[in-house]
Amino acid sequence: MKNKKQSRVKIVLPVLFTFGASLLFFQADAQADNSQATAANPQVVATSDVNTQNNNYQVLNVSTDQNTTPAQASTQSAVAAANNVNDGSVSLSDSAVQAAANKPVVETNPSYSTSQYNITAQPVNAANGGSGSTSLNTAGLTASQKAFLDSIHDGAISGWKQYGVLPSLTAAQAIIESGWGQSSLASQYHNLFGIKGSYNGHSVTLPTREVYGGRSVMINDAFRAYDNNSQSVQDHGYFLVANSRYHNLLWKTNYRDVTYLIRADGYATDPSYTATLNSVIERYGLTAWDNEAFDTNTGNIDDLSVRGNQLHIAGWHAANSYNSNMHHFIILLDGNGHELYRTEVSGVYRQDVQNIYSNADISGWGGFDISIPYSGNFAGKNIQVVSRYTYDGNGEINGGKDLYFSPVSLNANAGYLDNMSLDANTGSLNISGWHAADASLNKGYHYIIIYDASKKVELGRYLVESSTRNDVANVYSGIYNAANSGFSLKLKFNQALAGDQIQVISRYSDSQNGEGNYVDFRFAPKTFTANQAFLDNFKVTGKQVHISGWHAADQSVAKPYHFVILYDATTGREVKRQLVQTVVRPDVAKVNGNIYNAGQSGFNLTMDIPTALNGHKLQVISRYSDSKTGEGHYIDYWFKPINVTIK
Repeated sequence: MKNKKQSRVKIVLPVLFTFGASLLFFQADAQADNSQATAANPQVVATSDVNTQNNNYQVLNVSTDQNTTPAQASTQSAVAAANNVNDGSVSLSDSAVQAAANKPVVETNPSYSTSQYNITAQPVNAANGGSGSTSLNTAGLTASQKAFLDSIHDGAISGWKQYGVLPSLTAAQAIIESGWGQSSLASQYHNLFGIKGSYNGHSVTLPTREVYGGRSVMINDAFRAYDNNSQSVQDHGYFLVANSRYHNLLWKTNYRDVTYLIRADGYATDPSYTATLNSVIERYGLTAWDNEAFDTNTGNIDDLSVRGNQLHIAGWHAANSYNSNMHHFIILLDGNGHELYRTEVSGVYRQDVQNIYSNADISGWGGFDISIPYSGNFAGKNIQVVSRYTYDGNGEINGGKDLYFSPVSLNANAGYLDNMSLDANTGSLNISGWHAADASLNKGYHYIIIYDASKKVELGRYLVESSTRNDVANVYSGIYNAANSGFSLKLKFNQALAGDQIQVISRYSDSQNGEGNYVDFRFAPKTFTANQAFLDNFKVTGKQVHISGWHAADQSVAKPYHFVILYDATTGREVKRQLVQTVVRPDVAKVNGNIYNAGQSGFNLTMDIPTALNGHKLQVISRYSDSKTGEGHYIDYWFKPINVTIK
């Protein structure tokens, strides 16, 4: 369902029923120097969690230029007046705000969504793991030991295909004879197997211990020298083929047979050589390389994602059980193993696969790359790809091999909040970002929900029109609606937003009220408790003090009375307080534009002070209050005490 064009922002608000609960106002004291709080005791308001909420909804049409103006006292400050700026903001409902205010904090660490998802899959029933070393037991190996195994893997596999030398034997001998490639013979001359003689005329003479007649003796002998490890591995296979005494172990598939025979044939004089080889093979699971050499049936899903209105599937399947008369089918199963779709595919050549599995009956031409219509049959499900080679033209099993890949969830759900900040001039909370989700298919209503994550109360939901985001489509092209995932909203800043953890939730729903079937992305919550100030001037002239500065605070919302309080830090008593008219401070808005009233945060006043304060430390407190007396609910900023001299 396509979103309809909207000339108005539609607000769907929950109907909340509150019983016997009082309104909780937000209050916080902030001190620049961590000094003692003001003598006036902060008001404590008891709360009770007795409100209930049902699932009935009112649907209100509110034009985008409508503003809700709070009742203002006669001595209203400029910051409160700023709330009347016509910037197209929408407002929260009073009932939702009251419900949040009445509830105690029930969540201190709200959950939020992440953008992590997987679009690739490994085989789950392959004859090998694709790289050759993934099925080994590498627990406890160092990085250099793992690298050593990687360096001999391809040669060991080729040794079987070319000479019939079991890969596990090759690997075990290389480990034992070279000390994981660290012996001087291996590290300097790349002789991994201790083969004596010369290679292309190159050799090195080194001391070695041999056993003769049951007696161990040290002798000097010539060993082959190579340019690299690959030469050594290749020559190992050739050495066993060229010496007829080893022919009895070639093409044998049981590692215990070949480890016995190579010792019996005279490769080593150590009587425990066979037992040592068996121990290494079993400890590190080197028979995984044998299985890989015997039968190739592996692959990878490189991409299983939604691109526009198409489901894209790309990967490869290399197998020995194949001939040119077979068909290649791709079958899609759901998480319960039920078939959703099948199609015959044409081979897409993959040189990278051909390079690794050149001995497989099909490898390079086992690539596939298809796109099929994306529908509700796939959306939000775990999809398992099966690649099948078969003689049957309908894709049923008939010869060949199946390869099952691990399931991939078509439930990609990614988002990012580009902006969630306050406009210091208008008092609006500006919200913008994007949300792309595979499961948004057939969910034509896009809502932005404002949620009090501390109180677990929804404050309001707003039907928005999704906007084009080509930047998101470029990065997240594998998610269904990435190209049309943007959203923006202006919300009139409210008392309910100060102090609590406020969370934006983006929701795609198939219901006009935002319920029904939906997919959410919860962005990390934000707490609006910024409280910044600076004292530009504090000057005593005669019996007067001149004070100027600014104070911006998120929690100054709905606190229209701005007081400057002079406090005697020496005696711990308030001297006097003065109601001031807050003045425009564009310089503050420029630097602290994400704090609620930054643009209307200035103060400038003169106070008379008694001579008895001479030599005392005086402290300036800037306070925003909802009371004409400066008590009630307020937010303070305490500046550092200053020594004064009164003449």
